[in-house]
Amino acid sequence: MINYFLAIAVLIGTIIGVGIFTLPFIFHQSGIILLPIYMIILGIIQYYLHLLFAEVVLSTNGCHRIPGYVEKYSSKKAKYITLIMAMLSDYGVIIAYIIVGGLFLHQLLNPLFGGGVFLYTTILFAIEALIVFFGLKLVAGFEFIATFFMIVVIGMIVWKSQSFFSLANFNIIQWNNVFMPYGPVFFSVGGASAIPMMCKLLNKNKEKIKSAIFWGTFLPVIIMSIFIIVAIGISGNNITQDTLAGFSAVFKDGVIFLALIFGLLAISTSFLTTCEALKEVFLWDFKINKTIAWFLACIAPFLLYLLGLNNLAKIISLTGAFCGGAFGIILLWLVFKVKKKYDKKSIINNKINKPIFYFLSVLFILGFIYELLVIFK
Repeated sequence: MINYFLAIAVLIGTIIGVGIFTLPFIFHQSGIILLPIYMIILGIIQYYLHLLFAEVVLSTNGCHRIPGYVEKYSSKKAKYITLIMAMLSDYGVIIAYIIVGGLFLHQLLNPLFGGGVFLYTTILFAIEALIVFFGLKLVAGFEFIATFFMIVVIGMIVWKSQSFFSLANFNIIQWNNVFMPYGPVFFSVGGASAIPMMCKLLNKNKEKIKSAIFWGTFLPVIIMSIFIIVAIGISGNNITQDTLAGFSAVFKDGVIFLALIFGLLAISTSFLTTCEALKEVFLWDFKINKTIAWFLACIAPFLLYLLGLNNLAKIISLTGAFCGGAFGIILLWLVFKVKKKYDKKSIINNKINKPIFYFLSVLFILGFIYELLVIFK
């Protein structure tokens, strides 16, 4: 039973990450009425993609990640193209976690010990990279503990915010920003990198995988929606792009401390799962030495951060819209292949047809085009 809760915690920890701190600002700019529309629709789409990925994993012998599945059901050339896309996507996510995690740790400990943002960014990164080096069980255990405390802390923030909350702080809708939430929300509610880990944890209880994916997908959607409403309701026009800085204009130090703890837990859990997933791409699909795989998954994105790749807003929007959408299209195509020729019958059997494929593919492509237009504008 413990592995069932570990699996749920892994997916929750993957989904609740840096995206949750950008969404309050996004929905304040676009309008609160759009919150249920985007969170429900994109939450359902990501749940469907999670189930599709689980079907691929459960239908195929051996341990693989997306590049490995693409090679098995297509070609080696397609495998390398998928690797490039996976690296772009995961590096973008990891760099976002490095940036925000360092900022949160700095805000938390600088008043006590002094020191600059870069110092705290490096310390946090070193701790997380070591956890990833020692593998899945340590990552899953940390995810479980951190997810529990993360839920407790966000509950305390909600409780403490009651006296500051005002409906006057909400914008109903801003028509010129109506499509603004697409990329950030699609980024924020996705957790596909956790699916192979979940299947591995529940290898002896496969009948529980679908249930674990359901709770692991929709509990974060609920938690994030509550956080967005609370953050906008207490901050209003004082809200900032990372949300927590805006809290300082309203809350006392004790609540800010809780919020920063929540932020660190959210960032750390997502960082660990994403790095572990990328490490497994190199380990499982390319048979690379464990230490080199760890270096490519953890150290390489940190080096890119050191080289100046640190624009958080652009990284999140592009990663969510392009890499997330591209992954979705590959996954849809992959499931068609798997259903025609699988190694073993999966306990999860999703409905998929050409209308579903074309509808979602067009949605992903239009989302990417919109994000490109916004960034260049």
